[in-house]
Amino acid sequence: MKSIKIVAIWAGIAVGTASMASCSGDGGGSVAAPESVGTVGVKLQIGRGILVNTVNWSIVNPKTAFTQSGSVNVQSSNTISFQVGGLPAGAGYAISLSSASVDGSIGCIGSSGFEVTTGATNPVDVVLNCSTVAADAGGIAVNGTTQNCANVTSLGAIPLETTVDHTIALSATATAGPDTATFNWTAIAGSFDNPTSPTPVFTCPSAPTDVTITVAVAPAPAGCNTITSQSITVHCDALNPTFTNVYSNVIGQRCTGCHRPGGSGVTVGGLDMSTQAAAYANLVGVTSAGTSAGSSGVTCASAAILRVAPAQSFASLLLNKVNSKLTGTLALCGSPMPLPATANPLSQSQIDLIKTWIDNGAAND
Repeated sequence: MKSIKIVAIWAGIAVGTASMASCSGDGGGSVAAPESVGTVGVKLQIGRGILVNTVNWSIVNPKTAFTQSGSVNVQSSNTISFQVGGLPAGAGYAISLSSASVDGSIGCIGSSGFEVTTGATNPVDVVLNCSTVAADAGGIAVNGTTQNCANVTSLGAIPLETTVDHTIALSATATAGPDTATFNWTAIAGSFDNPTSPTPVFTCPSAPTDVTITVAVAPAPAGCNTITSQSITVHCDALNPTFTNVYSNVIGQRCTGCHRPGGSGVTVGGLDMSTQAAAYANLVGVTSAGTSAGSSGVTCASAAILRVAPAQSFASLLLNKVNSKLTGTLALCGSPMPLPATANPLSQSQIDLIKTWIDNGAAND
């Protein structure tokens, strides 16, 4: 038994009508009638140099999905000759050859296209290019670690637009693998009731503006390619200076707890604002009637100041009372509002709303 030494390899492919002889392989595709098939004859002349035992071959035709392959044992041969029959006539064929030296140090590959013509012989050259197979130069040991990355899956705001000092309900959801995602909300203005909640309530600032709100989720270690933060823009608008807005956004929220029948705002202050109609009727053009001197030491009954003087906010007791609470000064009579003394003052935007409504004529709109 011997191996073939290869210095250079070329193959001549003869195409004719002979039948297949002495080849090994597995056929593919459908075989046509005898008059429309041909045979590939491959003959390799091998010189000296590289020891090989086997040459592998494959024939394909992508146009017809034909495929056939096999191998030739050359341990006892000085040359390689084989035929493959049963090839349907047509163009678009390609034959590929490959081999490796006995010691595995050299590999040879080559290919060429051809066509099968019934009753004719078309020679095709195949050149096998041989090169040294690189030996392993070393290796690496890989130690892998894992990290969990949070991912924002939803972000919502209801409503997207409201007025200054009013609230917007926010919500976000996130995943973090086996971990529990944590949240941190930030905004360029305004405030949150709980910035680490997945569902905080946001309060618009006192000045009208568009506010960008961002939620960041964790864990978010370096290298995460998930969505670890997401932003949304809400619109905080100024209120129109109508009495309806003054009542619903200021008086109804901050004043009617006392200024209603049975409350001190009526029994001592003489001012009923329990309904919008009652508030307008008892404010605009009406002289003050409070009997308590309060922190100012002056009763409003004795001061006899118009509660609301249309188009004259500077002469209106209503504006003086709420503004003195914000500025920390004495009211013209009685005490600054709202009471008690520990209550938060109105916001600047709420006071500005009252002032603008009065200066615009204090209409019942």
